[in-house]
Amino acid sequence: MARVARKRMTQTWREAVAAQAGPDAAAVLAAFDSALALGTAEHVAAYEALAAHGRLDEVDLPGDPSRSLAEAEEAQIEPDDAIQNRSARNQ
Repeated sequence: MARVARKRMTQTWREAVAAQAGPDAAAVLAAFDSALALGTAEHVAAYEALAAHGRLDEVDLPGDPSRSLAEAEEAQIEPDDAIQNRSARNQ
């Protein structure tokens, strides 16, 4: 399971935070706005504000369920060697 801040393509990050925060929307939006005022990127501010209030969604990651959460999350961030090699050949 991974913890995520969700946003639809038609939503702004502020709208997405408000929707995901549910009844905690006022407090989460205040944290979101504070982070933005400090220069934090919107997607990072959204994640951190939702995380601070325990409002992140949990999603299943694809892949081997025997892997640890950290390994599964890393696999989603870093491309595997085959993808990197194919990408290098196409340039």
